[in-house]
Formats: sequence, structure tokens, C-alpha cells
Amino acid sequence: MKKIIVSLVIGSAIGYCIRKMQDDGQFDCVCDSAQKLFSKSKKNVKNIGDIAKNEGEYLKDRVEDKLLK
Repeated sequence: MKKIIVSLVIGSAIGYCIRKMQDDGQFDCVCDSAQKLFSKSKKNVKNIGDIAKNEGEYLKDRVEDKLLK
């Protein structure tokens, strides 16, 4: 029973500290950095898809040229 009460007290204290830090705006920079990272990653994934598509079309054209000659 003691372990449960101690765990609840520690969990409540940690929750209070995190909430206080959030109210003070200490997590704003983390959110901004994460948003920039995700948008950059999304852009990179889109670019990789476009590059792969273009490369596939190029290889298709090369194969067609070789087969027709």
C-alpha cells in the first residue's frame, strides 16, 4: 500500500511540474522545432517520391530506345 501512495505522490508531483513548465511556455520551442522537423521530413519524402518516379520514367525510356534499335 505504501508503494502505491508513494507512486501517486511522485506521479502527481511530476505532472504538476510538467504542467507548470507548459504554462510558463518552456515547451514552445520544442513544439516549434518538432513542427519544422516534421514539415522538412514531409518535404523530403515527397521529393524522394518524385525523384524515384522521374528515374523510373527515364529508365523506361532508355529500355524502349534500346529495344526499338
